[in-house]
Amino acid sequence: MIMPPLQSYCQTILCLDFDGVLHRASDAIHLASGPTSGPLLAVQMKAQGRLVWLDHLVDVLADRPDVAILVHSTWRRKFDQATLAHLLGELGDRVLQPPGYFVDLSAPAPEFIRQSIDWINESRREAHVAELTLDEIVVIDDRAEFFASDDGVAARLLLSDPNQGLSVPQTRGRLAAMLDAARSDCAAPEHGVGPTSKF
Repeated sequence: MIMPPLQSYCQTILCLDFDGVLHRASDAIHLASGPTSGPLLAVQMKAQGRLVWLDHLVDVLADRPDVAILVHSTWRRKFDQATLAHLLGELGDRVLQPPGYFVDLSAPAPEFIRQSIDWINESRREAHVAELTLDEIVVIDDRAEFFASDDGVAARLLLSDPNQGLSVPQTRGRLAAMLDAARSDCAAPEHGVGPTSKF
């Protein structure tokens, strides 16, 4: 049985940063020169102590199978969808990354997110599925200033502590609540998400 594309049936999009969310923002990555496969890169990241809080995200999303992941992190400029999916391990099949010809990978995060939603909605229109809006996204990032130019996307932002990311239980709780509220928005647009929070 052929499954429909993820973008045509997901109900919520989690826009995910890596640095300051899945590991400390101050932890730079060191890449080997030359081509690097997804599996090798995953080993390198583990050896360098990166993505150490990924398991917390897995736990948050375990009971939310309708949440897809859009990587808006600057890592999107370094790695393609297959590599990003591999880095996210068991969450890899949730990754939605638009092709480079459809979006500007060098654009600021809010613009990239908006372009990506447009791409997702092309598939949803073809599948005769209701389009997603900003009400159905949740953005997690440790840098509020990256979103200052776009009030709409900023209103969907959960700020993480750049040194603790998803290791903080309150941040995970707030993320879960925002995802559930965004899912409710699909059926009941009058329900919104509260103001930006930081833990």
